[in-house]
Amino acid sequence: MKLFAVVLAGGKGERFWPKSKSNFPKQFVALFGKDSLIQQTYKRTKKVIPLANQYYVIPKTLTALLKKQIPLKNKNIIHEPFGRNTAPAIALSAIYLEKISPDATMIVLPADHLIENEDKFFDCIRFANEIAQKGYLVTFGIPPSHSDTGYGYINIKDHYSTMDGINSYFANKFVEKPDLTTAQKYLKAKTYFWNSGMFVWKISTILDAVKQCLPEFYYVLKDFQQSIGTKKEQTLLNRIYKDAPATSIDYAILEKMKNIIVIKANFIWDDVGSWQALERHFVKDENGNVAIGAFSGKDTKNSIIVNDEGIVATMGVKNVIIVKTKDALLLVSKDKAADLKELIKQINKNKAYHKYL
Repeated sequence: MKLFAVVLAGGKGERFWPKSKSNFPKQFVALFGKDSLIQQTYKRTKKVIPLANQYYVIPKTLTALLKKQIPLKNKNIIHEPFGRNTAPAIALSAIYLEKISPDATMIVLPADHLIENEDKFFDCIRFANEIAQKGYLVTFGIPPSHSDTGYGYINIKDHYSTMDGINSYFANKFVEKPDLTTAQKYLKAKTYFWNSGMFVWKISTILDAVKQCLPEFYYVLKDFQQSIGTKKEQTLLNRIYKDAPATSIDYAILEKMKNIIVIKANFIWDDVGSWQALERHFVKDENGNVAIGAFSGKDTKNSIIVNDEGIVATMGVKNVIIVKTKDALLLVSKDKAADLKELIKQINKNKAYHKYL
């Protein structure tokens, strides 16, 4: 049973500006230890899937950076001409892998997630692989620890099976990021899980789903498949992507399919979506602050300070995030951290400031 990993590595990571920039996005930044998030993903994945069977989907502009951090061969890199969300990236990957090994199974992993309890994660992968062989599209649902409006959710229904104490369920529906009141209801219901964005399925199963839900794109990709490995490959791919649907795998496919199984994850997971994720993984001081780098605070509470050089000193502030790099300084209240993309848009309007993004 051949197993491939597809790592989606094209995210911009704008909510981690100014550490994350267009030419050095979040997945390449070392936020938790000496390794970047993508290096952690690679090292974790190679314990179950050799590097030769790992494929990374990424814009061509980031290829040099990717190869600097991970010892990949060119054949293991799938270049997207530009971002079109997860549905085209996953469908394109399946088309590449089908040509190599049509009966294989693929695991889809974002490059920038943090996972602890690795042994439990591997147990879930093995369980998912077994279920996938029966023609199911398998995903991992994370039992919510609190009411969170930053995640999509999966609603489960009937129990499907159990392996080594790990339970799986039939998916009922995928729901978009909720408001706080709805998130509180989801937490109380115990039948809603956070959508991890990680998937396991046979290549044939996901391509059948693409054929059903995105037929036009499917047939274009099948025609393109013949050009893989030829001189025409990149030119044709550029042409295809101009008209590719910009949509997520959840919205385009999973919300419409009935053969979806959700494994209730028993490992610790974080999609590291904003600076506030640091509070969940670093020890706070006596005032509730998380500080990385030189910092001195007086009357400073419940704040996050990340400092690359020099010193950051604060007095009389609370519930703020401060990030200081060589060429930029961010100061934002915690309750606005999830909206950092809006600030990036404003900065982007001034051409003189593009070099800082």
